[in-house]
Amino acid sequence: MFHELLLWGCLSLLAVSVSCTPPAEPVKCSKNDSNCTVTNSYGMFPDRAICRAGNVAYPTTEQELVSVISAATEAKRKMKVVTRFSHSIPKLVCPDGQDGLLISTEHLNRVVQMDEAAMTMTVESGVTLRQLINEAANVGLALPYAPYWWGLTIGGILGTGAHGSSLWGKGSAVHDYVVEMRIVSPAGADEGYAKVRVLNERDKDLDAAKVSLGVLGVISQVTFKLQPLFKRSITYLTKGDKDLGDEAVSFGKLHEFADISWYPSQRKAVYRIDDRVTINKPGNGLYDFTPFRSTPSLALALTRSNEETQEFFRDANGKCLDAKVIVATLQTAAYGLTNNGLIFTGYPVIGFHNRLQSSGTCLDSLEDELITACAWDPRIKGEFFHQTTFSVSLSVVKSFIEDVQKLVAMEPKSLCGLELYNGILMRYVKASTAYLGKQEDAIDFDISYYRSKDPMAPRLYQDILEEIEQMALFKYGALPHWGKNRNLAFDGVIKKYKNGVEFLKVKNKYDPLGLFSSEWTDQVLGLRKGVTMLKEGCALEGLCVCSQDVHCAPAKGYLCGPGKTFKLARVCTFQHNILI
Repeated sequence: MFHELLLWGCLSLLAVSVSCTPPAEPVKCSKNDSNCTVTNSYGMFPDRAICRAGNVAYPTTEQELVSVISAATEAKRKMKVVTRFSHSIPKLVCPDGQDGLLISTEHLNRVVQMDEAAMTMTVESGVTLRQLINEAANVGLALPYAPYWWGLTIGGILGTGAHGSSLWGKGSAVHDYVVEMRIVSPAGADEGYAKVRVLNERDKDLDAAKVSLGVLGVISQVTFKLQPLFKRSITYLTKGDKDLGDEAVSFGKLHEFADISWYPSQRKAVYRIDDRVTINKPGNGLYDFTPFRSTPSLALALTRSNEETQEFFRDANGKCLDAKVIVATLQTAAYGLTNNGLIFTGYPVIGFHNRLQSSGTCLDSLEDELITACAWDPRIKGEFFHQTTFSVSLSVVKSFIEDVQKLVAMEPKSLCGLELYNGILMRYVKASTAYLGKQEDAIDFDISYYRSKDPMAPRLYQDILEEIEQMALFKYGALPHWGKNRNLAFDGVIKKYKNGVEFLKVKNKYDPLGLFSSEWTDQVLGLRKGVTMLKEGCALEGLCVCSQDVHCAPAKGYLCGPGKTFKLARVCTFQHNILI
């Protein structure tokens, strides 16, 4: 418990006086930007693959980007786009083979144009969310909805359909505020092997390009429709979760920026009451979300060691006690909200939208040593987790929540482990016109939980976590977040999109040779089989749904069996009588 207090209780003081080290470059090359490997910001893909490439290019202008793609197309080389921070969990950045080309958008990071009268902003695809928010605010404008983590690039946000939380207006997906996009795709010899395509709202292909998984080419510029800068009022309200199923359906319709943090084992939920207020309302609040602040590396190492010990000894009680301390500490600190940028004096917290919509100060840094870091930085001993994130339609979300509550009633301590990661974040998302966007109004459930460094090691309450995942995906037809999740979430997923075939038609038109495709994206898009793989221990890492005991960890007492409430689920269950 001491470790968690050290981690959470002291963060606000340490973040003021100590800077962190920025995330490592996702691309590493032996020399002269060649013989490269690429990974994500967590240092590991779901299947622990090592992704290699022949070399990496860093274009600084659209013209240079055209030249890079033209040369690679003429040579028929596979290409993949990689961003500065590379926060996607799946293998979206892996080219096929070792001769592929990585195209980094790190230096495509400029604001191209601000049109205050039209309330539009044009940026290059490597611009970060933080840049966009700040530059828009400087001229009195705002992107109305955005992810809560600002260490994302615009290209990455659009490629994976990233979003905030709202059912209002066009909804919380960033891509639904795009009014024009420039994308560079392969072309024939008569067009110089590369082509700049300019898409606007009159072009149906924009609905394919808004969420593209990076398979249509490289986005060079994006134009957003913005709104006048406004103020918000935020209050967090903690309640029991008995009526969460009913409350969740209606809450998002009552408050524009509503979300819910659910702590199932503690039987409570925290409701974010968050709405616009008049611009003259006093207040200069700031949101600096505590888990996104720079954290002492020593504290992270101690916390991870503590969690590993709890997993080894199957110490559910210890996890539950620590979870209560963490949640109580976060609540006392108002999750990083302050009324004036310095201290929290009470709710509501009122401030300008740009100061409240997103955060991520662990990206601010001194580059000389790892004194502090983002909690998940793979260069230190810190967090290492699975992230299961899916959207359940509002029409069935009550039943899904009640099914999870039934599991908790049977195993009350089973979800304390994910409460160590601040529980289940429930965000509202709206149906989108994007071909690979949300199909219905829904709630997005974001679940993070312990992952072992040993891929053959099961986790405490492995079966409960797997059952929730399978129940959402298979019983309730949930859509996985494109930038998160384990492999099994993407098995057959393209069939869930009514315009999936239309997306594939655009893909074939823009890149007929499949130079921006890979084995993994072809599997996800249903063009090849095999997004899951059957091998020893595959269910432990979400590489398969178990069908045999060997897919679990029989030597450690984990056998494959049915779920507790969703009987069609096949999960790895600990059998106490096996280990003597």
